[in-house]
Amino acid sequence: MVACYPGEHGLCESSTLTYTIFDKTQLTQFSDSKSAYPVYLTLRNIPRAIRRKPSQHACILIGYLSVNKCLFHESMGVILEPLKKAGIEGMDITGGDGAVRRVYPVLACYIADYPEQCLVTYTKYSTCPKCKRCYN
Repeated sequence: MVACYPGEHGLCESSTLTYTIFDKTQLTQFSDSKSAYPVYLTLRNIPRAIRRKPSQHACILIGYLSVNKCLFHESMGVILEPLKKAGIEGMDITGGDGAVRRVYPVLACYIADYPEQCLVTYTKYSTCPKCKRCYN
């Protein structure tokens, strides 16, 4: 394998981007009042029709994030640390065709409704996000 590093002109020809998707789900298996954010990792070059089918196993679960504000940010740091390092240095992955490719994971999508956006940005929920008017 030839060493190849991303430069100011982008990734080398033999490199691939991977991206992570964050989304929240109810953990009804454990308790009907518990929630968590599962963190999934998938490859950018897998067609959307395949990625959306759980039976295709195109995504892998790499962890859960807490819904608690303080724990959420600590958990996010722990989960993203190896991804940040791999995003800078790259990592070698063997594909289904047996070829070894250098991949660079990046956070490309964060799916969030308004309450989740408040959690991520550590802002107070139930205030108007568009104006400075106080919530009554």
